[in-house]
Amino acid sequence: MKKIFVVDDDKSIRWVLEKALTKNNYKVFVYDDPKAMILDIENFKPDVIISDIRMPGMSGIDMLEKIKREYPKIPIIIMTAFSDLETTVSSLKKGAYDYITKPFDINETVKLVEKASNNLRQAYSQDKIKYTKDVSKIIGMSESMQVIYKSIGKIAKTDVGVLILGKTGTGKELIAKAIHDNSDRKDNPFIAINTGAIPTELLESELFGHEKGSFTGAYSQRIGRFEQSTDGTLFLDEIGDMPMEVQTRLLRVLQEGEFFRVGGSKPIKVKTRVITATHKDLKMLVAKDLFREDLLHRINAIKIILPSLKDRRSDILDLTNHFINIYSEEYKTPQKNLTDDVKKIFLKYDWPGNIRELQNICKYLTIMSSGSEVTLEDLPKELLNEVDELENIKSWEDILELWILKNYNNKSINISKDIDIAYEKILIKSSLKLSNGNKTEAAKILGWGRNTISNKIKNN
Repeated sequence: MKKIFVVDDDKSIRWVLEKALTKNNYKVFVYDDPKAMILDIENFKPDVIISDIRMPGMSGIDMLEKIKREYPKIPIIIMTAFSDLETTVSSLKKGAYDYITKPFDINETVKLVEKASNNLRQAYSQDKIKYTKDVSKIIGMSESMQVIYKSIGKIAKTDVGVLILGKTGTGKELIAKAIHDNSDRKDNPFIAINTGAIPTELLESELFGHEKGSFTGAYSQRIGRFEQSTDGTLFLDEIGDMPMEVQTRLLRVLQEGEFFRVGGSKPIKVKTRVITATHKDLKMLVAKDLFREDLLHRINAIKIILPSLKDRRSDILDLTNHFINIYSEEYKTPQKNLTDDVKKIFLKYDWPGNIRELQNICKYLTIMSSGSEVTLEDLPKELLNEVDELENIKSWEDILELWILKNYNNKSINISKDIDIAYEKILIKSSLKLSNGNKTEAAKILGWGRNTISNKIKNN
């Protein structure tokens, strides 16, 4: 019988996990103190350890470090109600098998324990894991951001290609930088380039460089971004706007690890990690012959989908304080505090420009508002008007109509497909909240089968 150690100072958590795991034929040992648990490892040799991260006496991270030094093959699953990027990445880089946040789906947790106990060789390496505190500053404790932190922690240890999807202003470059900063490439260059902002005739030279005299105006040799970022990371933003002829050259580099400078005859070999991003639907562009399908498959090995700011409202005030602190210091102005009325406006507003719009508003308020308090009178009128318009909406049908009118015009086509996708995502998200994350219960709420909801979550 496989043995599981459960460590948590919360009695209810210990009870729930003990009952669920015992029911699934595990022998469960529970502890409220990590020090007592560590003393029992040698005697009982657990197959899996599940531990909270914040406990009196010894933290889950300290416990993780100690056990990994002495028993590197034991899978340790870290759980917590609190998660930020540094904590998540730290636990994963120090050897945690996985990271779950409370409240968790007990059925999914049991499956995770089973997977951990069955795949020790594949899941663990005895190589010493390096850790860096040089973590890009990403603000947010929302559930959706915790998922992203976990992804960064796992992806950073590899050289696999990553595609970051998200609307304009959601922080795609910041996520790419966080992956780089937590990888073995962190001491080498991170270079970001917006492929949609450079004219087609210059983009090839920008990426691959050119030889002297290769075209009019090429008065000297130029080293391109691929060469500059070799052994580091090249972030290609808005790849959906990349011209087809450049896509072809990019595909060759990704496949063969080499390219020719414009006008050159000598192949240049590089070991550059490429991370891409876009706000566009690349599958739709493939269908319209505007994006290469083979390139999409090449860059889409792992996908990170960033939420819009309105879908992570619990992070808005933390982000606001962060930006205001930065700009108060930069512009030498008094520290600003938002009144309760202003906070309510910020939480109600939909932030169509996402984090970038919030950042600009914070900069405006830091410079333009008088004194140390930001009041309603200090806010831009257009922001107040938008919130008033939202408050006058009577039903979800009104909200849908407003959303359609804001996002489409008389030249739009096939918008029902977009709306169907958004509608289905909202149904799934809402049912999971109503069921406290239990997929079986969420499926019942929707009137779907469990396989249906699981497949739809996977595809979305």
